[in-house]
Amino acid sequence: MKPAVLYNKKPNQPLEIDICAIPDWKGFDKLIQFLKNEYSVEILKKIDGPDARRWILKAKETKFELRHDDGYGNYFYASSSDSKKVITEIGEDLENRLKNTYN
Repeated sequence: MKPAVLYNKKPNQPLEIDICAIPDWKGFDKLIQFLKNEYSVEILKKIDGPDARRWILKAKETKFELRHDDGYGNYFYASSSDSKKVITEIGEDLENRLKNTYN
C-alpha cells in the first residue's frame, strides 16, 4: 500500500511533506484550491518556472511553502517550528481525506 502523504523528517533539516497522491502540475492547482477553501490560505508570492513552482503561503498567521518539481512532485516545505506545525496539520488532514481513494 502506497502512502498518500509521506513525511520527510531529517534531523536539523526543514520538514518536507510529499503529497504522493497528487504529484502532477495540475494537482498543484488543486492543492492551492483545497488550501484556500479549508485553511483560508493567502498567497504571498508565486515563483513559477518551466518545470518547477514555489509558492509562499500563509495560514494561521504562519508562512510555509507549497512546491512542485516535475521530477519529484508536490510537497509542503516548512523551515520554522511554527510552519512545521501548520503543514503537519494540513498533511494529516490530506492523508485522512486521500487514504481511501489512493492505492
